[in-house]
Amino acid sequence: MNPPMRITHLATTLADGAGIAARRIHEALHRAGDDSRILVRDNQATTVATVCTGTPLPGRRERLSRHLPWLGNFAQRMQYRIGRELAEAARHGSWELFSPPFSRCRPERHDWVRTADAVHLHWVAGFIDYPRFFASQRRPMVWTLHDQNPGLGGFHYASDLVANPRLSTLEWDCAAVKQRALAGHPLVVVGNSAWTTAAAEKSTVFPAGTRFETIYYPLDTEAFAPIAKPAARTALGLAPDGLVVGFASASLTNSRKGLADLIAALELLVENRLDEPPITLLSFGREPDAALVQRLRLRWVHLGHLDSDTIKRAAYSAMDCFVVPSRAEAFGQTAIEAMACGTAVIGTDVGGLSEALDHGRAGRLVPVGDVAAIAAAIHQLADDPVTRAAFADLGRKHVMARHDPLQCVRQYRQLYHELGQPARG
Repeated sequence: MNPPMRITHLATTLADGAGIAARRIHEALHRAGDDSRILVRDNQATTVATVCTGTPLPGRRERLSRHLPWLGNFAQRMQYRIGRELAEAARHGSWELFSPPFSRCRPERHDWVRTADAVHLHWVAGFIDYPRFFASQRRPMVWTLHDQNPGLGGFHYASDLVANPRLSTLEWDCAAVKQRALAGHPLVVVGNSAWTTAAAEKSTVFPAGTRFETIYYPLDTEAFAPIAKPAARTALGLAPDGLVVGFASASLTNSRKGLADLIAALELLVENRLDEPPITLLSFGREPDAALVQRLRLRWVHLGHLDSDTIKRAAYSAMDCFVVPSRAEAFGQTAIEAMACGTAVIGTDVGGLSEALDHGRAGRLVPVGDVAAIAAAIHQLADDPVTRAAFADLGRKHVMARHDPLQCVRQYRQLYHELGQPARG
């Protein structure tokens, strides 16, 4: 049996989907007996992680440039160029995120990184400085991908690059910085879905010899388990009858998550007088756009940002169906949370989201951006409690089988030990 290891995870934040996934991987390893720790950039009210703050560059520039002569002023010039070109491009297009490969944080200096048996990177945009960090780390590393950014330049999804060709040169130049920094570095890149892994394998950023694996997110199916719908609705102050349609995202204003498509689908049901039984939209996450709220002619109950898994469990359990209408998605963590709570899920057939729904066997898949198909799927499930119950049952069984935390621990432990034995006895 492999001995316990000291593992240091690096993550920019624990406040969004990627951060939640990183925390769950850490907690699964910790419960299994490993000395697992998380180092983060953003200071949140949590006892799970330690914060690693930024280190100002002025006063150290000469010393730094002696060790990394190609960085120095180049990083500053590149940052200025990125800011200028993004501001200009914003007049003609939009995108979710563009993250430069530079940072003033220096997690590589932290004792947790220096003394770790295994360093495990997660969503680290704005946390690691690619040239400096990888120049200081020659040990093999595990890198779990929560989106496409590590294999791209600055964008986090390739669809944003396609939609913003004006930024293609800047994107390639940022990718070149990453490529130079990673050259010759031993990596195991882990996709959160087979789709994410396949996309990473096509990237030119990762060095030759990079190993690619897929490990699905762990989920505690005791923390996320069905509650009787009447009890869940009573706990949330909802009426016991009617159809409750669910949606959740870290930010409801993130257009990639497709809330506007769901609103349009619900409006279509109203226009066609298919809103019987009465429909309630139940959502959680950061506040939605006021214009969308005013547009919807149905009851909308928004629970705000939820940190508590107990309240999330009640919310998912109160729903008759949960809709994930994403335009792009590496996996779909909210989908498996809802499925674990015994709620039927409708999701777009995009990215890794189709894997979350077992390619349509554990949930209903609809084409991306197809408002009529979303509306039809909601109406069909509302009209067919037998199918709804079947999806609820199959969905929970699928999550319990594929997202077992112990299975995730075994897979990551195997990677850590294949990369190198513990430094201590």
